Amino acid sequence: MKLDLRDFSRHAFNGVSQVKQIVRQVDHKKASAAVQGLSAYISTWGLHRLCGDGVKYINTRSLDTKYRGQVYQEFLKTLQHLSQIPFAPDDANGLINMNLENYTGLNRLAIELAREWSFWAVPILGEAEQE
Repeated sequence: MKLDLRDFSRHAFNGVSQVKQIVRQVDHKKASAAVQGLSAYISTWGLHRLCGDGVKYINTRSLDTKYRGQVYQEFLKTLQHLSQIPFAPDDANGLINMNLENYTGLNRLAIELAREWSFWAVPILGEAEQE
């Protein structure tokens, strides 16, 4: 897969911009922290866990943590669009059952995309604020 770095950056910029649109304004700085932690999260736990946590947080009743689910789901949507690998951003089972070669490649691409998202987090969402 050949990747134009400008296109890669555009996908990241648009993804983080979308996060800004869907996350409550009071959660922008927390969302920035979540975005900046994506690379480490994926490196440690993998995409299938990110997907599972995204579903958990998006379905929570607590508005204090819902932003995490929104960040994770939007990241996975951006990754799916960028990679053109068919998987459902809200179904960890699809990622768990994906063949190893595709999953490993997708996970590596996700780490790079997370780094690019991290670059755009501060200019778009503001300085990170921890919970």
